[in-house]
Amino acid sequence: MSKVVIFKGSPRKNGYTTKLLDQVAKGAKSKGAEVIEFDLNNPGIRGCQGCFYCRTHDGCAVNDYLQPMYKAIAEADAIVFGSPIYMYQITGQAKIWLDRTFPMVEELPHKFIPRHAGKKLITIFAQGSLDPKKGAEAIKYVNNIFNVFGWNLEDCIHYCGTDEEVFNELSLRAFKDGENLVV
Repeated sequence: MSKVVIFKGSPRKNGYTTKLLDQVAKGAKSKGAEVIEFDLNNPGIRGCQGCFYCRTHDGCAVNDYLQPMYKAIAEADAIVFGSPIYMYQITGQAKIWLDRTFPMVEELPHKFIPRHAGKKLITIFAQGSLDPKKGAEAIKYVNNIFNVFGWNLEDCIHYCGTDEEVFNELSLRAFKDGENLVV
């Protein structure tokens, strides 16, 4: 059975980002995948402590809501990440999580080596502005980090504005993306 891990970086339970992530989950489940979800707005999440435990261990010393994610990622076939774009950047919740993904790489002198490479990846971003340039740098930043992890970007959905017809088309695309994640 395929395993898909979803990271929801939106504080809004019924926002566009969450709805698109839910479509990916439905698509994956429709093909028999086990889906594990992490709500990055959970108040039990702590930021990276800069302790460098992860440089000598495959995981993190912080024992909080995110602690199970390291095992979930290691066992996953696919990773899905989504965040709204606020002030030209991913949410604060998503950034705290991104800092906590530092254990995804082993550090050698002048080089990072992925610890859990080969995962399929879908990223989803939503913003109120119709101008895709307002989120472009943030999206590039996040996708580049995932590339360092050795994760293979299958699709990146970037929803701009509030047009329901466009949203419905992207919802179908997200569902199909979820189906395509299943091995």
